[in-house]
Amino acid sequence: MKASALLVAGVFVLSGCGSSEGKSESASAAETKPASATPTPTLAVGQEQYTADELEDALTAVKEAEGLAGQIANDAMVRPELGAAEDALAGIAVTPEECGELLTNGLGEKLNDGVFGIMQLSATDTVTIISYTDESFIEEQIKSNNQQLEDCSTFTMEANGQSLAASGKEVEATTDAPTTQAVEVMTSMGGEQTTALQIAALSGTTNITVAVQDPADTAAAVADAEEIINAVLAELEKK
Repeated sequence: MKASALLVAGVFVLSGCGSSEGKSESASAAETKPASATPTPTLAVGQEQYTADELEDALTAVKEAEGLAGQIANDAMVRPELGAAEDALAGIAVTPEECGELLTNGLGEKLNDGVFGIMQLSATDTVTIISYTDESFIEEQIKSNNQQLEDCSTFTMEANGQSLAASGKEVEATTDAPTTQAVEVMTSMGGEQTTALQIAALSGTTNITVAVQDPADTAAAVADAEEIINAVLAELEKK
């Protein structure tokens, strides 16, 4: 059950949480955002689905350019783990019940139709690229984001007699993608608290997400994530 804290954060990568564009924000979410944000260039990458090799090549180029040391896992390597995550979620009860449906909304279809690439940034932090068959996946994701933050900013998860409380709030982030989304997910179980930061860029068929576990400095972690995401976007634009 302790691993559920990480699993919750991972699900947010797939389900999408915290869209910063095209929605009516809840009061709590709006309070976290500054009065204005500096606009950035837009890289409309991913109009068609990328191949596993293209995602791996983009991550390799960013790794070399940024001087990163983490390992890269291609689609074939991560797919068994993603399937296991889906199975694990099936055994977890979420309250309110509708929040469980939102968290796993179309998860199986996304796993089947998405192409994945992951690079380890540290023992707990990653950058994940998911490229879908068409843009409808991303469009539906943004719609789900709106409802998720408004209706399920807090929820509980229960499995094997243990309970985990989770809450999410939107944080400010800006990348070169048409849509940037960021959420901070706090989980608590048995007095132990965990924070997971997710910064994502959505463009065309593609979702690029940096996940940071228990950041010491949230603002610095967001800035680092934005830099990595922009580097990935620039590499994908060359494909």
